[in-house]
Amino acid sequence: MKQTYEASWNSLTRHQVPAWFRDGKFGLYAHWGIYSVPGFGNEWYGKWMQDPSQAIHRRHVAAFGSPAEYGYTRFIDGFTAEQYDAADWAELFAASGARYAGFSLAHHDGFGLWDSDVYRWNVGKMGPKRDLYGELAAALRARELRLVAPFHIIRGFNWFLPGWDQWRQTFDEAAVRQGMAEGWELFDPDFADFYWVQQTSRFEDFFEQWQWKVREVIDKYQPDMMWFDGGKFREDGYEDSALEILAHYLNQAQRWGKEVLVLNKLPVSMQYNFHPDFGVINFESGRDRPPRYARPWNDDMRIGDQSWGWVANQRYASGHTLLCKLIDCVARGGTMMLSLSPTPDGRIPAGQREPLLQLGAWLNDHGEAIYDTVPWTTAAEGDESKLIVERRGHKFWEYDRCNADDRRYTQSKDGKTVYAMTLGVPAEAVTFAALDESVAVNGLSLLQSPQPLTWRQTAAGLTIETDALELKTDLALAFRVALG
Repeated sequence: MKQTYEASWNSLTRHQVPAWFRDGKFGLYAHWGIYSVPGFGNEWYGKWMQDPSQAIHRRHVAAFGSPAEYGYTRFIDGFTAEQYDAADWAELFAASGARYAGFSLAHHDGFGLWDSDVYRWNVGKMGPKRDLYGELAAALRARELRLVAPFHIIRGFNWFLPGWDQWRQTFDEAAVRQGMAEGWELFDPDFADFYWVQQTSRFEDFFEQWQWKVREVIDKYQPDMMWFDGGKFREDGYEDSALEILAHYLNQAQRWGKEVLVLNKLPVSMQYNFHPDFGVINFESGRDRPPRYARPWNDDMRIGDQSWGWVANQRYASGHTLLCKLIDCVARGGTMMLSLSPTPDGRIPAGQREPLLQLGAWLNDHGEAIYDTVPWTTAAEGDESKLIVERRGHKFWEYDRCNADDRRYTQSKDGKTVYAMTLGVPAEAVTFAALDESVAVNGLSLLQSPQPLTWRQTAAGLTIETDALELKTDLALAFRVALG
């Protein structure tokens, strides 16, 4: 039923998460931008190169010269996208089993990957002089994948300042004086509308332009899904503007005849971007995510071990790690979004493609246990402690050590079928403890092929012999358990 949304949490929290997202379970996006050109450190290169206390600054000076001689905007010319083929990306995304995709429209550095008419620092006006996001939107829709529009730039004001602490609103004053004395591009008034630092610009102007950018993307590309990194969304003086944009998006979707959603991130501040009853709660790399969560939630992760963006010599997550995370998230009632790291010329490296194709091949045979499912009464069995790692006072979920001893469950929406999975392939047998003799099992089959199974049900659980099975995968097993 259509309704008009007002710019208030009372109205916006009535918006329902669409079934396509709940059922789709898995999506892809990418961190792609001029920070990939130097290919060193991480996607915060543009910030750290301005900070004399950072190794990236010292590396930048050695390789290119001081920030006065070679400012961050000089990397725009190297962001060529000459090998970027949106159709190839979309084919890969579809083959991975993803149901929605996109890439970050602008990271904290503010350089836009769409053809914008509201500001000059974007790929339509500089660098490739192409509408990279528009090309991908068309390619995805041609393959019936939905479009996600991630924005990071709300945190962009003062972000480039050396030593900037967004929580305390402080910076390294000595380093700023050095940069101004040496004539760094960062403090050049001609670049004020790129760097957005308090020495040359005002937050009010930055925030106004942020609103123009988001509205432009909404109206021009009609994305199915949006998410925003942490920022001043709930603070006095800014919350009203955020509410107006969210209401605009949901009302535009009504006009388009689309069901859309917004991810609601939990930043390190432990304060949700928006009202906690709005949208889909988003956890970055599982940071501070509870084992089960009552509201719809999503967990996003990067494919690389060093950076969200492309850097040289980065190690990528295996197909097994990606699959284990996806299965675990779905079993616990969530979804998963994976970020890729394309090269500055627009290629997705083979080391990222291979695990995606492994994941897609598994989903092609076993997707019945993932898509369109809901959590069962039991989500997981096995050693959960090995999944949770503490860093910097936060808990993260990681999946590199999953094996056949880890078991997960989902069920069909009608409750007639339970899917029992192992996060590895057991050598001889597996016992699903939750499917003990108190559960009426009416039939059992292996999802990937109609092989006969040897099994027994006792007080200890449902035990399935696996030593004689002919398997197409070494990633994970999924069994269809008919209840009756």
